[in-house]
Amino acid sequence: MDSEQLETLPISRSEFSKLDVFQKVSFESLAGYLLACQTFTADIGTVVIDPSHFERRLIVVLDGSLEARSVNSNGLIYSTIGVGQCAGEMSVFDNVQPSARVVAKEKSRLLIIPANVAMAMLNASHDLCLNFLRILSNRVRNNSNMVVEERFHIRCIEENSKVDILTGLHNRRWLEEMFTREISRCNAGNFPLTSLMIDIDLFKNVNDTYGHLSGDQVLVHVAQVIADNMRPTDMPVRYGGEEFAIFLPETTIENARLIGERLRKGIEATEIQLDSGETIRVTVSIGVAEREAGDSVQSLIERSDKALYCAKENGRNRVCLNTGDDSLYLV
Repeated sequence: MDSEQLETLPISRSEFSKLDVFQKVSFESLAGYLLACQTFTADIGTVVIDPSHFERRLIVVLDGSLEARSVNSNGLIYSTIGVGQCAGEMSVFDNVQPSARVVAKEKSRLLIIPANVAMAMLNASHDLCLNFLRILSNRVRNNSNMVVEERFHIRCIEENSKVDILTGLHNRRWLEEMFTREISRCNAGNFPLTSLMIDIDLFKNVNDTYGHLSGDQVLVHVAQVIADNMRPTDMPVRYGGEEFAIFLPETTIENARLIGERLRKGIEATEIQLDSGETIRVTVSIGVAEREAGDSVQSLIERSDKALYCAKENGRNRVCLNTGDDSLYLV
């Protein structure tokens, strides 16, 4: 190529060698193709790739930087395209509308390579093909990592939304999901399953006398006693306010009665040291009901709830069993 042709090239040999896309590529092998390319200076905020106005071309950053903006389920995702990097390569290959909107992050000088020229360059240079494969591989890898990370964060958010922040027990949302699965399993296999409803006696008096922060300490204390007495398969939750619910898989009402009594005695026996320095004790009332054929989560909870109110109406600090047909038996 003579000197007159070289003067018409959009970039110099030194610029060419600094670009990622042209690493290890012979300048002479592509110089003729570069004659069909041009440079463009984009002011900050200039849109260089717009999904709604699709134009197949490879854009290489010579100076400055670009910002790619794509949308996923959580909103906008931003990524920076720096000097030597390129944009638009996916559309050059598959002729599909780009998913990202690319704008100049700062005043930037860009090399514009039309799609047909880029494809001709690839046919002419084995090294350029390898560079493109590396670039595309990195794009796929980065996108995959983003998807995995996004799914992880979504799962963390979902799991955190099912945990009661104060007590660390699962909450009612988790109950509705997990208990539904468990009761369906037990109905299908006719396995025993028992529900306990637990309510802290006179909890309003604790809040009124010692304050809501002390009330929170009591809730944490009761939750800890419950958690300490559960098997790995048991399902305790904070049902709401001062109420807790427990599902006991593979447990008959008689064994559940023993567990309820152990919980009641354990809560009654332990002192709660408040931040104010005072020490108090609380008691709980507990209602117990065993699964019957065709039970739903709601129907089983309703029966154990009736037993709970029977315990409260008969002196509190008691366990009451709902033995079927709403027959109530105080322990």
